[in-house]
Amino acid sequence: MAEIIDGNAIADEIKTEIIAETEKLKAKGLAPGIATLLVGEDFGSKMYRGQVEKNCALVGFNYIERTVPAETTEEQVIEIVKELNADPAVSGILPLRPYPEHISDSAVIRNIREDKDIDCFHPANMGRLLLGEPTLAPATPSACIELLDRVGVDFEGAEIVVVGHSNIVGKPVAMLALNRNATISVTHIFTSQAGNLAKHTTGADILIVAAGKAGLVTADLVKEGAVVIDVGINRVKVLDDEGNPVLNDKGKPKTKTVGDVDFDNVKDKAKAITPVPGGVGAVTNMMLLKNALTAAKMQAGM
Repeated sequence: MAEIIDGNAIADEIKTEIIAETEKLKAKGLAPGIATLLVGEDFGSKMYRGQVEKNCALVGFNYIERTVPAETTEEQVIEIVKELNADPAVSGILPLRPYPEHISDSAVIRNIREDKDIDCFHPANMGRLLLGEPTLAPATPSACIELLDRVGVDFEGAEIVVVGHSNIVGKPVAMLALNRNATISVTHIFTSQAGNLAKHTTGADILIVAAGKAGLVTADLVKEGAVVIDVGINRVKVLDDEGNPVLNDKGKPKTKTVGDVDFDNVKDKAKAITPVPGGVGAVTNMMLLKNALTAAKMQAGM
């Protein structure tokens, strides 16, 4: 039976560390702050904005909200970015996507100051990550590495297989692990479709799964005693013993959140595993705050 890695408990540890560091900075006259930039009324983005605001309050950060109508032009949005770049109260800028079709994500990101890019999507920061230079790293990949660090994983020489090759998780987490001298293989959904996933994953000491497909990694794909980090977040229907949808009081199918790993079966084979929910997601929220803290110190020349 695997150790269930408690992401919520680790997130609480990180939060305590951030609060202590923030108090030290405030004693020196430096107050970290995060600014969110939302264009339009996307429901998911508004939910995330509320979570960021709440987390800022928990650790004593300033929070700055910039929300503009969906018809705002790209040029006007970039002007807001430039204002936030120049604002000393803003340590980190968080663009809340998706943006309306007439606004280029790339144009917005490229205009964020590199040392305020707490999501680490600026090409310069991604380039530094690739080169192994000091930089702000994306929050979710950083959360994966943080979880592995806190359960005592030795990266040097470890065989790590990443399942998923997105710019948001797969590629950067591979680079973070490679920079720790791990041996890295990057696979993805097309590896699975070609029938080649098992020959990679079954040799992995550590599996980091971020493919966006519920239950993709089953027990037969996992090496005995591997450490499994499940980044996936998928909503699926709750089924009864006969495979039929379970209905709620309103007659609609019940749903639940699951990862990309078949948790119930893999946990009996792995050495340690993150649950979904309660694993990577909780730590990701704290790593974003940690990036803002680091950014504040960078901007102060510390």
